[in-house]
Amino acid sequence: MAVPVTQLQILRLILQIEQNLNGLQLDFRNNAISWKASATAQNPDVATLAKWMNDAALSYQSRLSWLPELQLNATAWSKAAALWTIIGGTNAEFTSLLAPFNAVANQLGPADKTTYAKIIAVCDQILAAIDAPLSLWPE
Repeated sequence: MAVPVTQLQILRLILQIEQNLNGLQLDFRNNAISWKASATAQNPDVATLAKWMNDAALSYQSRLSWLPELQLNATAWSKAAALWTIIGGTNAEFTSLLAPFNAVANQLGPADKTTYAKIIAVCDQILAAIDAPLSLWPE
């Protein structure tokens, strides 16, 4: 006997979407702040710092694929979208978050990271594009 898909499982999906998207927003900012500080201190070397940034870009792109992959599952997505609507959300909210996140993630990998100054410029672009998520406390 298969386990039925209930609102409890669908709520879990909604919470995972929230954790992933808010976590991405926080990771974009915190990583950019950290990379900029490292570039300003010129430690570690440029190649190592560029590798960290490239690895993060791949991770961001992977995490950004999770929601579109869920949307391909018509049954699960229709139930998740219905629950999201009940709590006052819209599908446009996902698009409004995914657009800037995808832009930053897709630009980060191929960005020129051959000098500390160029790394700082990339970090400044990320920080200009992605503000901190709303929070009751500093994160």
